[in-house]
Amino acid sequence: MSSDEKRLPFPFITLLVLPDVLLALVLALGLSKRTRIILFAGFALLCYKGLQYTTGDKMQDYSMGSTIGGQFFTALHLLLIVEPIRQYRHSTDVDDPRTRPLLKRVYWAGCIIHSPRGIGWNYQTPHIPGRPTLKRGAFIVSRVLRAVGSFLIIDAAQSFIHTNPLFSGSAVELENASITSQGILYRCLNIIAWMSTPHAGVRMQYYLISAISVALGLSTPADWPDPYGKWSDAYTVRNLWGRTWHQMMRRYLSSIGKVVVQVAGFEKGTWISSYTQLFVGFFVSGVMHSFGDAMVGRKYFGASFPFFIVQAAAIVAEDIVIDLTGRWGRRPSIKVSFIIGFAWVFTWSMISFPLYIDWAVRAGLGGCELLPVSPVRALLGLWK
Repeated sequence: MSSDEKRLPFPFITLLVLPDVLLALVLALGLSKRTRIILFAGFALLCYKGLQYTTGDKMQDYSMGSTIGGQFFTALHLLLIVEPIRQYRHSTDVDDPRTRPLLKRVYWAGCIIHSPRGIGWNYQTPHIPGRPTLKRGAFIVSRVLRAVGSFLIIDAAQSFIHTNPLFSGSAVELENASITSQGILYRCLNIIAWMSTPHAGVRMQYYLISAISVALGLSTPADWPDPYGKWSDAYTVRNLWGRTWHQMMRRYLSSIGKVVVQVAGFEKGTWISSYTQLFVGFFVSGVMHSFGDAMVGRKYFGASFPFFIVQAAAIVAEDIVIDLTGRWGRRPSIKVSFIIGFAWVFTWSMISFPLYIDWAVRAGLGGCELLPVSPVRALLGLWK
């Protein structure tokens, strides 16, 4: 997290792949709790060490740092909160994984590490989109086409960003830059373009991996439901984050929240238990993304954090309004409720997303080139 001039290139094998392999080995061995605590401390040090390097690109640094943050909390969940070898089972398991040879146990544990939503496992997270029923060939073709479509969305979003002078100013110009400075229309367009990049990026990677996995016979189409839920469900802020947005972090967000509630002694099912878990979930999400902030630069650590906490506050306010309208017996019709809900979510997004984006613009992430080629800018004669 020192200056870029002093940072070495990020060693992908040593600090990204190897920790995953070691974590799978530890889970496969079914070690004691004390040993797992010690090993988690070592894993945490590896995560911290990873933030000292750079990929050479600020946007990639943010993505890599966030990935490391995800690894950290995944390890915390799997090593300290649950015992996968004892508690987790896949629908295809016909024997006790503990009786299998070591290499098969390591593979089994690796599948758990990379199954954050638990598709087909006994810990499957709620609100998962329907599982595909396509045949193998049709599934592969459809996912490749969806990956191409996602690439074009990224290209369109990046083309807008790279042709907007707000994102490509000098260091002095970016010092006080804000996506709110260009009026309400461009504020909306800036937010949509910026957030379309990670949204479509996750989809593109997910679809390509699913197509390759199914093509190689490592999985079936049913193992790959869409990474995101329906936009039609995003009529509340709670639904936006709990149903429509991807649920790749929900496993450890939920388990950590439950541990906090249990330690605090709050009774299950009470409002204080529910809202404690809500705030803990967004707190952990904010910390995870702060790993990305830190990899961009030490001074940015925690820059993303306020955005996530205010989402929890918005959900509380939202719940209060919904509860009061129900108590007063003045709840509008379903159609009107949806219209009001979508308007509220859109308005809140326009208000809160600058907290997530402005610091990144000032740090220069908007000037990063994410794509090796841009068909959109090539057609416009803007690609160099």
